[in-house]
Amino acid sequence: MNRKNRFVAALTAALGAAAIGGGVAVAHAQPPPSPPPPPPPTTAVDTPEPGEAAEPAEAVDTDNIQEGDQNGPEAPDTSVVPAPPTP
Repeated sequence: MNRKNRFVAALTAALGAAAIGGGVAVAHAQPPPSPPPPPPPTTAVDTPEPGEAAEPAEAVDTDNIQEGDQNGPEAPDTSVVPAPPTP
C-alpha cells in the first residue's frame, strides 16, 4: 500500500469508530422513559350479560373450564360419578 491508501484507511477507521462511539454516548445521555400507568382495578371477573348477576373476584370456581398450566396426570376425575345411561 502506498502512503495515500494507508492514510485514507486510517481516516475511515477513525471516523467509523467516532460515529459508533458518538451514537453510544447519545443513547446513554437520554433519560429513561417513565413506566406506563397501572391498569384500572377491576372488581368483576366477567362482565354480566342482561339478566345475569356479576361474578365477584373472590368467588369459588364452579365450572369445569381448565386454564393455565396443564401438567397434571392424564387421568379422569374420579370424584365425579357419571350418571347412568337412560334407555
